[in-house]
Amino acid sequence: MAADYPRMSSISALSPATQSSAQTSGLAAIAAGSQRLNQDAQQIANPGNQNVTSSLVDLNQSLQLTQAGADVVSASNKMLGTLLDVFA
Repeated sequence: MAADYPRMSSISALSPATQSSAQTSGLAAIAAGSQRLNQDAQQIANPGNQNVTSSLVDLNQSLQLTQAGADVVSASNKMLGTLLDVFA
């Protein structure tokens, strides 16, 4: 059955011209949150870091930023699906 459907390209393969501004913003938030998550995790894992509390708070904020970006992309995809249903 899977062979009956064409393979979809990944989001990263799309050019910015084919992405909505909401998708672009959501993907940028996901990328920024992911980068901050990596930085915060490295600071927490550093044995010489004396200020783990602020790193944990930053980690939580980074997670929220990433989740918000994913929610934006999801809402944009739902809106696009609704528009396609209306015009189909």
